[in-house]
Amino acid sequence: MNDVYAKNQAAHDPEIDAAKRLARVQGPGELHAALLALILPPGSRRAARAWAIETAETPHRAGLREHAASLSGAARLPWFERLLARMALQPIAVRQNLLKAMRRIMGARGVVRPIDRLHWLAMRRGLGEVPALVIRPEAGGDVAEWLETDVLALAVHTAFLSRMVAEDLENDGAGARWYESVMAQWAPHSTAPPFDVPDAENVFEALARLQTLSWMQRPIVIRSWTAAALKANGGVRFGTAAADALRLTCTLLDSPMPPELADHYIVLPADGAP
Repeated sequence: MNDVYAKNQAAHDPEIDAAKRLARVQGPGELHAALLALILPPGSRRAARAWAIETAETPHRAGLREHAASLSGAARLPWFERLLARMALQPIAVRQNLLKAMRRIMGARGVVRPIDRLHWLAMRRGLGEVPALVIRPEAGGDVAEWLETDVLALAVHTAFLSRMVAEDLENDGAGARWYESVMAQWAPHSTAPPFDVPDAENVFEALARLQTLSWMQRPIVIRSWTAAALKANGGVRFGTAAADALRLTCTLLDSPMPPELADHYIVLPADGAP
């Protein structure tokens, strides 16, 4: 991915400029504005207006929003994570103001996107606003030994992710078919519920359950999501919405990305490197 990205940069000056500008973002005001710009829904006037209100005291804020908007799908989340790590070093009041502002921007459109919920959870985790995961050490990787409650939690979160996987596909029922392809791995040992898009409360409860899976179980779940999403998109590469949803979920489960998912994104140089 890095060689391809380097070639693309040569013909895409706005993204080069964006990378240079974001690399210099350090202060609390600029971090606040840039992070919020990176999660703005494209084309939403209400969200853009809310962002302008939340960043009104930040000098040169318009430039930061333009730079964020110029990033490709391969670069946006890596920069979000980089700036989030910098923001985590800021005082608690600054971090909490960012979380409050993000909630207001998320609600500005009247409808919260599924990816917004993942951005929100990842931001809370990145800023140290949630306790460390409590992992069950005893569970193995054999799907035949999984608890029924774990499979049900997996079904709920898979149904939630299906909405983002389906965004990249132009055929009806793509989300339901992806859900079925993921859950088929557990079918011989446990019965998954029929496909149904869950509400926010059920999603949070299911994610909390998945976060307790053992170190051996979580990679199995992530590989099943990744393989099914790649297959649904023709087996060549991920769609942007699916890739972002899976990368954010890997973060929330504190599990590394499979290589085929990691290859979708650029790798930023170490923070502070020339």
